[in-house]
Amino acid sequence: MDDLVQEFIAETRETLDALASELVLWEQNPQDSERLASIFRFVHTVKGSCGFLNLPRFERLSHAAEDVLAQVRDGRREASAPLVDAVLAVIDRIGELIVVMETGDALPDGTDADLIAALRLRDDKPDAPDATATPVSEDARSHARRQAAIRSIRVPLDLIDHLMNGVSDMVLARNEVARCLRDEQNGATLENAFERLSACIADMRDAIGQTRMQRIERIFSPLPRLVRDLCADLGKQVDLRTSGNNVELDREMIEMIRDPLTHIIRNAIDHGIETPAARLKLGKPQMGRLSISARQSGNQILIEIADDGQGIDTDKLVSRALTSKARSTAEINALSERARLELIFAPGLSTADEVTAISGRGVGMDVVRSNIERIGGSIDLENNPGKGLRVILRVPLTLTIIPCLTVRAGGQEFAMPRSAIREILFDTNSQVRIQQVGGCDLAHIRGECLPYVALETLLGLAMEPNPAASYRTIITVNAASDLRYALAVEAVIDHEELVVRPGAPVIMADGLYAGTTLPDNGRPMLLLDPLGLAHRARLNEMVRLDEPMAGDGQTAAVAERSSALLFREASGDLRLIALTAVERVEDVATQRLAVAGGQVRLSIDGESRPVIGLNAVPADEFVKLLHLTDGRLQVLYAVEDVIDIVRLPAKVEPVAQPGLVGGIALVDDMQLEVLDAHWLFSTLAGVPPESERPACRLIGQDDAWTRNILAPLVAAAGYRPILVDGDFDDDGEAAICIIVGDGAPAPASLRGQIIRLSDSIGSANADSNTIYRYDRAALLGRLIAGQQRHVA
Repeated sequence: MDDLVQEFIAETRETLDALASELVLWEQNPQDSERLASIFRFVHTVKGSCGFLNLPRFERLSHAAEDVLAQVRDGRREASAPLVDAVLAVIDRIGELIVVMETGDALPDGTDADLIAALRLRDDKPDAPDATATPVSEDARSHARRQAAIRSIRVPLDLIDHLMNGVSDMVLARNEVARCLRDEQNGATLENAFERLSACIADMRDAIGQTRMQRIERIFSPLPRLVRDLCADLGKQVDLRTSGNNVELDREMIEMIRDPLTHIIRNAIDHGIETPAARLKLGKPQMGRLSISARQSGNQILIEIADDGQGIDTDKLVSRALTSKARSTAEINALSERARLELIFAPGLSTADEVTAISGRGVGMDVVRSNIERIGGSIDLENNPGKGLRVILRVPLTLTIIPCLTVRAGGQEFAMPRSAIREILFDTNSQVRIQQVGGCDLAHIRGECLPYVALETLLGLAMEPNPAASYRTIITVNAASDLRYALAVEAVIDHEELVVRPGAPVIMADGLYAGTTLPDNGRPMLLLDPLGLAHRARLNEMVRLDEPMAGDGQTAAVAERSSALLFREASGDLRLIALTAVERVEDVATQRLAVAGGQVRLSIDGESRPVIGLNAVPADEFVKLLHLTDGRLQVLYAVEDVIDIVRLPAKVEPVAQPGLVGGIALVDDMQLEVLDAHWLFSTLAGVPPESERPACRLIGQDDAWTRNILAPLVAAAGYRPILVDGDFDDDGEAAICIIVGDGAPAPASLRGQIIRLSDSIGSANADSNTIYRYDRAALLGRLIAGQQRHVA
């Protein structure tokens, strides 16, 4: 009986949030009979199980809800908001009782007469008794989940079969290794047996890891209920759309991101999306839009929360920062627009005119980012003032097995998450300069200035008196999205995937470690917490990326934007690409490549993606790929080798025609082509067909300059160039006309916007509608402005 009760608790607990979500969706479309039938079947199943297990209180509640739903199904009662409220209250009460059963306590006494009376009440009866039970908040439900003593998972039967088969293979492989050792067969036979055992263990590790995976639907399913309750409290209307419900990630990770996700959604509805009346005044639909999507990208999960509200007012944010004295006026004036937006993560800052009980835009966002970064993730913002805000969460796929770097310091070995490591180099490198400024050690690496600390100093270890190498290894670490530093260690030993386990409380309380692990040498190893190390060194108080650093007039943010990855193409040519566009570099087995549709494509993450830079599948076993991203799209670019990270010069000469190469940069007396990242992503995303672009007439002589230089520039600006040489009748098709040359006459029939390109700078300055033909920036600016007017 105990086993049956536990199974009932597990099944009911897992389905409650989904049921509440289904009710909210059914309320929006009461004609959906299939969804109503699904809700009815669940309530009926709960009632039957309660009767069998002798749980009368559960049975009374579920029976009352079943009666009401049966009336709606049979057409004897209309669906309404009060009816849904009453059923949701019953679901909440069942959830409370389930939590009590999980903790092993006795069920409290009660008849739940108020909830049952609210269920049976007709909407046209005004003298109804008020149900004293109110829906349980999401915070209370989350707290109840964490307080539950029983932890269980539901695993598909075929996965259990796979585990059992794997255990059988592992036992056979172990027996074979044991036989070889008994017979002293230390040659190829033992090696084959060991490889078989290793393969079995790896397969078992992956299979057991799958048992920890759960669909992200587990945190998406309560969201319709959450949004409904918030809209009822705030008098707003929000259309919630979710996608990617089938994405899977670690069960522990799901619990870690639940609260940050809930906080972001509350902020979006409370202070992002406007009231219906305000939206109508702004020309927006009365109902706001909130979309939440999840997808897997490599070993990360990307969760995007986007709304069409008012976005973040950075001017108001800066004003609040000055008022609260979080930053000085000089510091604020030195911030870029991106750094101003990052002020939303400063403790206590908010753009809200008043802080409500639900949220305050900015209040708690520092905690959200801290929680996300503590599990190895990151949070990015894409702000569009007046039109909405997009929040992008990047979190690891799992917390149990992570790629790590093993390092040595003070004669001991430690592990570090590889996701936090940007670069590894030696202090003897000519690009590295260590100096002390104001009592703080700083590392200047290719013009970027970072705080410099030794791991032995942070851990209280003595320096090795006789190190194996005469040089120190420097690791540049991303502790957080706005906190980087250089960490000196004795040596880097290896990189491998390690199984991470929680450390002893006395160790974890120190704040320097993220857990323990056991590498292949069998000696326990501590996993360092990059953010904890930064806090111990008080680096967050000493320097931040959006502030000018000591000894360097540029900010680190500017330094990163002006950094580029130097790589060698398969042809042997050296090229550059902006470092901000590079997500990672990966060696991929060529067996995952194939030629399809005239392109070389890679099978990755269950998708087939094109690979740029390859005309055929190479003969080598592996190929090196650059994973490029703009935050939304992913581009794969094949290279022969990655050479270095360099600083781009202040001036990059643009090329004449738009394409893969966007400009030429002079680096160490080498003329290097710089790839146009915008062109790469726009090619992947696709551009409007030529027939849908606004027309632009090029009037004058049909010469090489007009055809080969001006026309491609106009096309790159989003127009359909039409060359005109001689007389013509203006039919009004062209949105804009460009007259080439000082002597070219302007036809009298011209309509719309007219731009004249002059052969000399002096003539261009004499007329506001005349532009010097080689003033690329002015011409593009006028073309873009003209297209915006055309669209408007």
